[in-house]
Amino acid sequence: MVYFKEILPNPAGDDTSGEWIKLVNPGEEDINLSGWVIKDAGGKAYSLTTLAPKNTEIVLPRSLTGIALNNNGDTLYLLSASGETVDSISYTEASDDEIIIASRFVESTRKEKAETTTLEQLALGGDDKIVSEGSFSIVMVAIVIALAASILIGAILKRSEEK
Repeated sequence: MVYFKEILPNPAGDDTSGEWIKLVNPGEEDINLSGWVIKDAGGKAYSLTTLAPKNTEIVLPRSLTGIALNNNGDTLYLLSASGETVDSISYTEASDDEIIIASRFVESTRKEKAETTTLEQLALGGDDKIVSEGSFSIVMVAIVIALAASILIGAILKRSEEK
């Protein structure tokens, strides 16, 4: 099955070149999307003509779909070739650069971010600040050990210079 995964309705800067819709095929089989349609609440539609390979995400920029995502809220529908609604995604408002994540993927996205959050992202306060308690503790221990080691090495070097 193919689903909406994420959308970016209000990118920083120019909406016309930065907006996108991300579809995902989490299954083990390729899916032919010919005849499938993405439609917004206002009726604007984009006909898909591609194959969704298994375990793949497809990013569709606004420049391709022509669908303008409203910053103040919208609903998108994914319709099969037979016209059946396969999936939908709704939002009420989007802040600058806020990626709207489909509810079925929210928990898995948090887990992915927890596993891939880097020390640099934590230190800089980047967008990927979601970490589990355990991984945060490990990071803090690593920082303390690195700091203690650098102080110890500095003291040893200073003492060897004095002799």
